[in-house]
Amino acid sequence: MKAERGGIYRSRLGKPLEKEAALYLSSLREDAEIFEEDILGTEAHVVMLCEQGIIGRKDAGRILEALESLKTEWREGKVKLELEKFEDVHELVEAYILSRIGVKVGGKTHTGRSRNDQVALDVRLRLRKGLLEIWGALLDLADRLIGRAGEEKETLMVLYTHTQHAQVGFLSHYLLAYVDHLLRDLERIEACYRRVNRCPLGASALAGSTLPLNRPRTAELLGFEELAENSLDAVSSRDFMVEAAASCAILMVHLSRMAEDLVLWSSSEFGYVELPDELASPSSIMPQKKNPCLLELVRAKAGRVCGLLSALLASLKGVPTGYSRDLQEAKPVLWEILSLTLSTLRVMAKVVEGLKFNRNRMGEVASQSYATAVDLAEALVKHAGLSLREAHRLVGETIRLALKKSVRLEEAQTLLEKASMKVLGVKVSLPRRIYERFTSPQRIPAERLTLGSPNPKETRRMLKNRKTMLREARLKLKGKIKGLEKAEGMLKKEILRITSG
Repeated sequence: MKAERGGIYRSRLGKPLEKEAALYLSSLREDAEIFEEDILGTEAHVVMLCEQGIIGRKDAGRILEALESLKTEWREGKVKLELEKFEDVHELVEAYILSRIGVKVGGKTHTGRSRNDQVALDVRLRLRKGLLEIWGALLDLADRLIGRAGEEKETLMVLYTHTQHAQVGFLSHYLLAYVDHLLRDLERIEACYRRVNRCPLGASALAGSTLPLNRPRTAELLGFEELAENSLDAVSSRDFMVEAAASCAILMVHLSRMAEDLVLWSSSEFGYVELPDELASPSSIMPQKKNPCLLELVRAKAGRVCGLLSALLASLKGVPTGYSRDLQEAKPVLWEILSLTLSTLRVMAKVVEGLKFNRNRMGEVASQSYATAVDLAEALVKHAGLSLREAHRLVGETIRLALKKSVRLEEAQTLLEKASMKVLGVKVSLPRRIYERFTSPQRIPAERLTLGSPNPKETRRMLKNRKTMLREARLKLKGKIKGLEKAEGMLKKEILRITSG
């Protein structure tokens, strides 16, 4: 296809754009992400123009046929992105129409529309698709975590603070904690989707049109739930992009922290988990190595997404109200964020599914740990009448003596009595059965009384509850997809009606 001298938009300017400047200005390479979205939005706009009597049915039919032809050529890989000829995808698409059916008819395509509301539309169309993909991948990962949590309800392990032994729980409790992380991520994605799914088309450059454009109709044809009503806001705002990027960044931070745990746990010193061979990497020189490179890259890619979010905010902070070309640079940043987030979710789902947990090793570490110390302190509060601070001091001294003698806390009842004389000046003791209940790593999780604790009853309740939440979230996702498919079918039907007339 051929562009007019210097491009179809340059009638005000006497000379074509200088070649290097044209390459610098063009966003065509990044616009490949919204190529089909631009065609889709243009088709809906032309259908609306026809319905409103702004252009005739015959002319609308010819424009729609050209757009369908371009869509086919794009999918077949026949469209060349000539950066030196076209500033962006919008110019390329319109130039294609003009080359096919001429300016007398093709020149009506852009009636009542600006590239400002056009690009805002395209980004929203592409972003909502990306959010739905992330929504689905997030649910897949959460499903796998719940599945593994159900398998590991009796896998005893130490839970950590400051990478030190903190309290004893179950592996299922850890896995469910990340399910809850992801459920909050899902809430953010869903809320963001609602704000993304608002149609800006019809705002024109920034202050609307004197033509009788039917904005609700184009929104309906494109599956939008609402309008970005204020025309200035519709073309100016990019906070929906920032919100999506921030939601992705928070999600990536969660995945990075999980990856860091698994990297640590896969080390020889921990030996808690092992990656399947197909998700591990070898060393080029050390034959014994089985490296968690995928998980290391999750950490790095999370850092990149956080950096891209900062870049996006920085590119927007000084842009005056209205449209400025600065906004062009926000698109490739967003595309990369969406791509990195989606690929990381998919990889982590495979990792979680394939992980081999070393239950014996986890149980061995828990059994030898002093992580029941807080439970013993609470037993002294309940059964010996001590204040928490007195109990804390007493248990701390008991553990100091137990470490010195290399005995486990379960075996240190006499040391507790000895320590009480030193710390409190009186002998404090617990009945043997009480002492054993509150120092046995295997028994202590069942003693926890609080909602959301690793108590096996609470674990079963949380598993059931989270499964229900995920089922509801998946049904909601299916509803969103079905709504878009319905709108797509409506638009196709209208295109067929117009082009066959």
